[in-house]
Amino acid sequence: MTKRNIFAGCFANDEAAGPVRVSLSFTVASFVIQNSQINTAEQMSVALQSDARNSLTLIENTLRTAGWDPKNVGFAAVSVDSTPTGADNYIEIFADLNQDDDTLDADEDITIRQHNNDLEWRRTWDTSQPFEIIADDITNDEDGDGTIEPLFTPDSLTNPKRVTVKITARSPVPDPRSGLYLRYTVSADVALRSSQ
Repeated sequence: MTKRNIFAGCFANDEAAGPVRVSLSFTVASFVIQNSQINTAEQMSVALQSDARNSLTLIENTLRTAGWDPKNVGFAAVSVDSTPTGADNYIEIFADLNQDDDTLDADEDITIRQHNNDLEWRRTWDTSQPFEIIADDITNDEDGDGTIEPLFTPDSLTNPKRVTVKITARSPVPDPRSGLYLRYTVSADVALRSSQ
């Protein structure tokens, strides 16, 4: 007996086979949809964790150069946002990387900000230059209540020696299983090289 005959023998009566086929099809479809939702949620989770961690690493590395002043010219390491709970929380980072007594060269005056759910930076003192997007969906709304938490929190507004960086990334779309946005928060305390 061939496989076709064995299968046909199991369902000799087509009326009995119909509901079993429909039930089996429904079970398989449900399993595929559920796996698809799980995979989508896992992919979103990995992507937002990666965005948050990579952004934090970039900011930490940039802040570690803040205050590099090999000729003791006497400039501040950073300029911090005086209203950190405002719409555009920012920090401006200064370093004389080429040792020419100023911070007017590329990557010596960097402004990093959270703006409209994007993390952006401008790597020049020239304010006519546009900001570049580092990462999308950086909401800094850790608990989802609509209140944006500060991205940068210095230990002092006038003479900071340490800056806490806290980044919350949010999935671009809600989790298909729960209907809620996924969120991931990372933070680091960064000691500044020097402050004036």
